[in-house]
This record gives sequence, C-alpha cells and structure tokens, in this order.
Amino acid sequence: MTIIGVVAFLIGLALVGYAIVELRRLRRSSRHLEDEVREAAVRAGTLPPDLVDALGTGGRRVVAIEILNPFELAGRETWFARPLSAVTPDLLRSLVYQRAATMFRERAEEYGVQTDVRLHRAE
Repeated sequence: MTIIGVVAFLIGLALVGYAIVELRRLRRSSRHLEDEVREAAVRAGTLPPDLVDALGTGGRRVVAIEILNPFELAGRETWFARPLSAVTPDLLRSLVYQRAATMFRERAEEYGVQTDVRLHRAE
C-alpha cells in the first residue's frame, strides 16, 4: 500500500513540475507575442491596443501628458518619497500619475471643462 502511495506522490510531483515548466514557457511566449504586437503597432503608426480599446480608431482628439520628473514631484509632497523611490519606483510613479490625474480632473472642472481622465501605460 505504501508503494502505491509513494508512486502516486512521485507522479503528482512530476505533473506539478511539468505544469510549472509549461506555465513558464507560456508566460515567455505571451511576453514575446506582446512585444511583437507593440513593435508592429509602432511600425504601423497605430495606438497601443489598450488605447484603441479606450478611444477607438475614429477622429477623437486626445491630450497625452507624460510626467518627466515623477520622483522630484513626489519628493516635494512627502519626505519618504526618496526612500520609497529606491525600493518601489513603479509604485511611486503610479501614485504620482494618479495624483496628477486627480489634479487635472479637479482643475478642469473649475473651468467647466468636461473631461474623461484615464491612465494608460505606454511602452
């Protein structure tokens, strides 16, 4: 009876190992395909897929804002931004962009401008 248990355990362990290897291969393949799609979009001069989903392909006009100094801005807001930028720069950058979107939305409302402010990642 213990032999059957050991064999079943080893088969299960082998299947888990195979699943992990296969999952890594699929992730690598997925990243490769995403890179190819982005490169093809750049060559064709189109918007990234997430922006096409949000904006469509019609004649809408869009204002894009890229913040060039997110860590400096965060440092002005709070003292712990500099240590945080060393540990989690993507998180800090995300927080700065969220704050900027909120500020833009609030200022636009003050001037009576109707906006749809969204954050998108561009590579």
